[in-house]
Amino acid sequence: MEKRKHLSNFFFIFFPMFLCIIIEVVAAGGCFWSNGYFINVVNDIYHSPNKVMVHCKSKDNDIGVKTIGFNQSVEWKFCEKIWTPSTLFFCHFYMGNVEQVFDVYNNGIGPQCVERKKEEYWRCTWLIKTDGFYFVDRTSGVRKDVKKYAWKAIRS
Repeated sequence: MEKRKHLSNFFFIFFPMFLCIIIEVVAAGGCFWSNGYFINVVNDIYHSPNKVMVHCKSKDNDIGVKTIGFNQSVEWKFCEKIWTPSTLFFCHFYMGNVEQVFDVYNNGIGPQCVERKKEEYWRCTWLIKTDGFYFVDRTSGVRKDVKKYAWKAIRS
């Protein structure tokens, strides 16, 4: 009986403290269970007369339509769901008479965003270039730009 009372006291003391810590972390904009993700889509097209129109969204969050010039970006942060890590963000890109749409974050891309010795948000960076879209891979500790997608002509 004494052991049961001790466990009950333990629960009533430490559970509220644990709950307060979770609330504090979430209110501060951090991720409790793991590092969060910082998605960054950068226009790296130098000397282009056209700006790039970007519309990014997930099932739950619409980042909105943004028009970005050279060296400008669309960026946001999020925390992966704890119980069902299934977050997916995609973007639709338009520039002049070309377009492209693809996932900028999903469960397959997430591990490629993990950076060595990074304690805050892991970065998923995409570069928009004249010949297509490049993912910035930092998993080895050295930055490597990898072409993933080409622009597609818009069909009339």
